[in-house]
Amino acid sequence: MELKEFSFGNRVGYETNKNVELQVLSYIMLSRPDVVAFSNYIWSSEMAQDFARAIKQIDSRITVVLGGVEVDKNHLKSGVDFVITGEGEIALTELVDFLQGKCTIEDVSNVICVREGVVLENKKKVVQSLDTIPFPYRFSDVKHFDAVRIETSRGCVYNCNFCYYAQPEFRNFSLGYLRENLAYLFSEFSFRNLTFLDANFNTNAVRMFEILDMVEENVKKCGKKIEVHCELRPELIDAQMVGRMSGYSFRIRVELGFQSSNAIVLKLANRPTNLVRVKEALALLDKSSIAYKIDLMYGLPGDTFFSFLQSMQFLLRHALKQRKVVAHHFMVLNNTTFGMQEMVRFTPNTSSMILKTQTQDTFELYLTKLFVEMVNSELEWY
Repeated sequence: MELKEFSFGNRVGYETNKNVELQVLSYIMLSRPDVVAFSNYIWSSEMAQDFARAIKQIDSRITVVLGGVEVDKNHLKSGVDFVITGEGEIALTELVDFLQGKCTIEDVSNVICVREGVVLENKKKVVQSLDTIPFPYRFSDVKHFDAVRIETSRGCVYNCNFCYYAQPEFRNFSLGYLRENLAYLFSEFSFRNLTFLDANFNTNAVRMFEILDMVEENVKKCGKKIEVHCELRPELIDAQMVGRMSGYSFRIRVELGFQSSNAIVLKLANRPTNLVRVKEALALLDKSSIAYKIDLMYGLPGDTFFSFLQSMQFLLRHALKQRKVVAHHFMVLNNTTFGMQEMVRFTPNTSSMILKTQTQDTFELYLTKLFVEMVNSELEWY
């Protein structure tokens, strides 16, 4: 088994220049694989389906598997033999056993496939003990990275309708597992950024600081200068938390998911938000050494051009350290509550940007984008 990552970056002349696609296909064919499996996310889902069709045209004997948080039965199209939904560590292992004749297809968890003209959707299974998952960097031949990214938990205690994090059961990696593998990471690799991938790293403040203390121990032992990046729930930030986070020898950069200040939008998104606590958190962060980024999302159900401007105004008044408005076009993600509703997307059945809602048309969404760009160009002068 071989893991391979390709970076597409910004391509010029996308419709006429397919060099990167040809490079990927050539690599795959030179490897002569029995199975090719693609992870599917917002940025790769459509492309993975294109590769599946191309691979089958070149060599129909290759088995093609699509997995990742974005896939569902709609991805079971031409060129795709199997779709794995949810977590893949157990499911892919079981699928390989099936392909080797060691079990039946009914024994494979999380798989969707066609058998005798009927779509088969098997039972779902999650990894109950995350410590049974091998630490990914122990299998890496590359020893230098600009950034390394690790999980300390899976799932989320919140359940926002636009997000996938809450779909799987919430579980933690043990502190012993993290201690052992953080020590390995610091001793064997060089990197400048350590990113924790947890949905809300400060859900449990005591556990968060135990992990950050492990990082501090390794930083002092190895003498590395690094930056730690994590995502925090702003309402859970208090003075004690900011004080402790400011005291580490490494720099901490946090991302705060805010999305909207509008009560209607937040209710439809099932995202309870205490605006007073958010203001207090931003005031504390503005006085600290902690760098932060706080995000908005436009195009959410219930939002309008003017209610979004009020959300912008909230951040411009209270997020004083942030020098620009960070606003993302609402992307409808498959396997989320919003993704299961009928919405007008750029690409149907694929996670993609919303084109219109009951309260906003396409022109108003584009007007929002242009207004954000105009405001940010003005902020550059201040």
